[in-house]
Amino acid sequence: MIPTPHTGLPLGPPTGSSRPPVRGPRPLVLLWVLLGAMPLLIAIGYAGGVSLARNANARDAARAAERAAHAPTSAALAPSSSPSPVPLPAPTWITSTRAPALRTVTAKPIFGTAYVARDTTSTAAFPGWPFAFRLPFGWNCVDGATLAAAPQAYRKVCVDEQAPDSRRAAVVSLLRCEKDCTASRLRATALSWLASAGTPERHDARTWYVVTPKDGDGLWVMDVAHVFTRGLRDYVAVVFVRVPPEDRELALKIANDVVGQAG
Repeated sequence: MIPTPHTGLPLGPPTGSSRPPVRGPRPLVLLWVLLGAMPLLIAIGYAGGVSLARNANARDAARAAERAAHAPTSAALAPSSSPSPVPLPAPTWITSTRAPALRTVTAKPIFGTAYVARDTTSTAAFPGWPFAFRLPFGWNCVDGATLAAAPQAYRKVCVDEQAPDSRRAAVVSLLRCEKDCTASRLRATALSWLASAGTPERHDARTWYVVTPKDGDGLWVMDVAHVFTRGLRDYVAVVFVRVPPEDRELALKIANDVVGQAG
């Protein structure tokens, strides 16, 4: 902040004051120092403004991704997906504060490509989650809103904060099966997350996906639902990735890594 001069105050000690003069730069020198610092102060203010604008754009991108992400639509498996008048509380079944670590696994892409050693990535390791996964460097995640159609699903909305105007975003959801965790029920739960996206393709007995080459905003979209077991628990992980068509490879790397790390 550029200091505001106090008008009406003398530059030196009042006449007749018993105090000795204050030693220091003369007023003219102070003026030149201030003027010399002004470009730096302006630059600092500009940088702060750019940072705030980038953060605001990233938040907007996250909100757009959340609105676009598909929710489970099977009435038999989830309550009505009509919007709630007030925000729903987050689920509480995750109680551990331990952050997961990346596993050493052999990449088995659903299709397309997986991360390679030369890729610069950051690790998303949310406390209590049963797996960690990688995102392109510069991405960051925030908590997503709880869905009325899936109140027990944790959701993370991830965007490219280095390029918030790029419209690159992903939503990763995690749901734990609590009872009647048969293969058929887990499959039905997974497929319910893809119903509104289109006709799912089967990758294997535990993974299904839908690709939308161009959505209403001209973006390439991939929805993936994956069933996995960790310890004695069964889970469903759902990935929604939405990017410009030229960034399709990046989206595939994110989705493939979530599935590969979940196991």
